Amino acid sequence: MIKRFLFTIALSAICITGLFSQSESIIRMKRDVAVLTADSLMGRASGSPWEIKAARYITKEFADADIPLLYPFPGQDFSIVIKEGDTLFSQNIVAIVEGWDPSLKNEYIVVGAHYDHLGFNNLNINGKDSLQIFRGADDNASGTAVMLEVARLARAQSFNFRRSVIFAAFGSEERGMIGSWYFANRAFAHIDKVSLMVNLDMVGRGADRNSLSAYTVMPNTELVTTLKDVSDMPAMITPVIHTKDYFPSDHQVFATMGIPVVLLTTELHRDYHTPRDTPEKLNYTVMEDIAQYTLNLIKSVANYERMLGRTVLAKAKQEDEVNDRIYSQNEVEKRATFTKGDEREFLRKWVHHYLRYPAAAINEGIQGRVIVDFIVEKNGEVSNVSISKSVDELLDAEALRVISASPKWKAAQVAGAPVRVKISIPVEFKLKR
Repeated sequence: MIKRFLFTIALSAICITGLFSQSESIIRMKRDVAVLTADSLMGRASGSPWEIKAARYITKEFADADIPLLYPFPGQDFSIVIKEGDTLFSQNIVAIVEGWDPSLKNEYIVVGAHYDHLGFNNLNINGKDSLQIFRGADDNASGTAVMLEVARLARAQSFNFRRSVIFAAFGSEERGMIGSWYFANRAFAHIDKVSLMVNLDMVGRGADRNSLSAYTVMPNTELVTTLKDVSDMPAMITPVIHTKDYFPSDHQVFATMGIPVVLLTTELHRDYHTPRDTPEKLNYTVMEDIAQYTLNLIKSVANYERMLGRTVLAKAKQEDEVNDRIYSQNEVEKRATFTKGDEREFLRKWVHHYLRYPAAAINEGIQGRVIVDFIVEKNGEVSNVSISKSVDELLDAEALRVISASPKWKAAQVAGAPVRVKISIPVEFKLKR
């Protein structure tokens, strides 16, 4: 009798331990995924009544977290004619965590995730009707759940955000990214004030903490350095960074406008766009890690002194005179070169050779990556040296000193003529452990 009693206590202890081993974040994200992939939502097809049900749930979650909506339900609604007599109606659910800084709160970071999927099929197999639901647990209930969790976490510490953060659940991504296109091109009037767009799409199939990939669409020194800086924070995961694109998703709309973007994903798999993409296959521990990484990424960008610079995909302003235009290294026919190499050669032969770690910074244990911007003029001289990402006054001053003293470069060329180019480089100060 005593053995049976002790065995019962042991079982109870195991159950309680299992219950509390999951964090509140994991519990919330599991609930989000369970609702979005439930039979009652029938696969959340773009423009369907079940997509609207999913939108209503997301609206409720924002409300429960006390995160204001930019547009009351049914949200940022839109329609598009698919074919004659057939119009698709859909909606984006958009909420905002307002920044505290009066001078910066009207600049934004956008965190997006599409919440629609493929819907369902009615099949007839051997004379029997069969319902096939595309639940889309990873694509993209996972991204929506992480986006909602990041929104909750950001709301709880909004006092740490100088800029405002917009959280957007995009509709009708599966029909050609219609929701994000509408947001960026028609609905959001301050798109030119967006510093960064983070797209969470298929983030649920990470095998471990090394499974996250970050795609920036194109090389971007500021953004890549920021991604690395976040990885260096205590207990952070380290994504594999790719300076290219991966698969079509909502970030592409922003990228074409020259807005820096990063697609965070645990990548495609065999269950993609099949009925086998189900909730029990998701790794919620990795999703929690991704939520924390995303939170620290947007917090970093929200607190920079200035917005991230636009990429080369941004349209040149019509009022710019051709002769005075400043190019990037990716736009020119011949890149600006230092001796016989590019920026890496400049870092190796000049910056790292002449850089001196300030003794006061060593004594105080200050380290990090300073991003320095400068222009290589038509005559090869370096000008307009400035800090775009600061670490500390001591380190900033040393980075400025070394780069300002740079010898002449060989100027970049377009159509055989020298042109001005803007270059950004990360100058790393790292203490040995």
